[in-house]
Amino acid sequence: MKNTLIITIVILSCIQINAQTLTGVVYDKATKQPVYGVNVYLDGTSIGVATDNSGKYTLLVKQLINTKLVFRHIAYQTFIIEDPFVHLPDTIYMEERLTTLSEITVQADRFSRRQKIRAFREQFLGLTEAGRSCRIVNEDDIQISFNMATKTLRASSDKPIEVVNNYLGYRILFELVEFRAGYTSVTLNPTRCQNVYYAVTTSFTDLNPDNRRVKSRRDETFEASSRNFFKSLAYDPFFSSDTTENPVFWVYERGAGQIDFDSYFTINDTLSIKAIHIPDGIIEKDNFDDSLLRINVSQRNNNYPDNRYSRYYSTISFSTNTLLVDRYGNINQFDKVFFGGYMGLSRAGDMLPMDYVP
Repeated sequence: MKNTLIITIVILSCIQINAQTLTGVVYDKATKQPVYGVNVYLDGTSIGVATDNSGKYTLLVKQLINTKLVFRHIAYQTFIIEDPFVHLPDTIYMEERLTTLSEITVQADRFSRRQKIRAFREQFLGLTEAGRSCRIVNEDDIQISFNMATKTLRASSDKPIEVVNNYLGYRILFELVEFRAGYTSVTLNPTRCQNVYYAVTTSFTDLNPDNRRVKSRRDETFEASSRNFFKSLAYDPFFSSDTTENPVFWVYERGAGQIDFDSYFTINDTLSIKAIHIPDGIIEKDNFDDSLLRINVSQRNNNYPDNRYSRYYSTISFSTNTLLVDRYGNINQFDKVFFGGYMGLSRAGDMLPMDYVP
């Protein structure tokens, strides 16, 4: 009984150390009155609440996450705290959203709205099984255009885009900050799309929390994701071992075979997250795209009958020599890491909540 009590105390102490409470009050900036019903959520997660009649909110977070804290209300401008676990004001003042008519510039192009919306779905949600299963509930709210001179498809929306992902079992609200897709010619053929960029804030609602088939799909999606790569790199002590018969990831450099992780990356503890550092001696000075380091990644494909011989291939380019990785595999400075190959095909339709655990 004595030993059991000691173990319980240790476990509870660890939980308290990792858990953190985010709390505060939201006011109207002009009237200084509390604002009721503000959606307060950690971007990209299912962790969120609404402010009460006093404008108060409280979020209990089990682990630190590399994400933003978002305050959203239909009558106010969205407010974002970039690093809520380091600096979170006790009081948030939100500015009223002014209803104005958006200036619309009409440019002639050869594509119908239906064609452009279909191209938006392809490049925003993706062409994987998960991406194709997604349904945009409010497509009419999306403004979309194609610039014939720059061969670029752009989309925007004044309202959050609501997506139902039937494959992964989530309802997702995307607040679209920016979307653009560049093509090699004046076409919307997905094979001619050479680059896609989108910036969003998201909140997830779990539609199938107890469905085993959906849970299996989520686990498979996570295993093949860049998040799993960084989580394994930072937290798995056997990640760089070559003794595993069929590892999830093989990492190698062009023409040099499997890399020596001790030379390429150093992993350090910092608070409740890990820091990945690329030593100066490994940085590639002559990369044509100005990246500091590019590695090749081979991922196991569990959907293949004999997965010893079927793998996905990706490239990862780093334009920073230091990254922070939380326990869920989320990185900071995500705009300084670029993916090609299989990982580069991942779109919003393959998104899992940032707090998802297989």
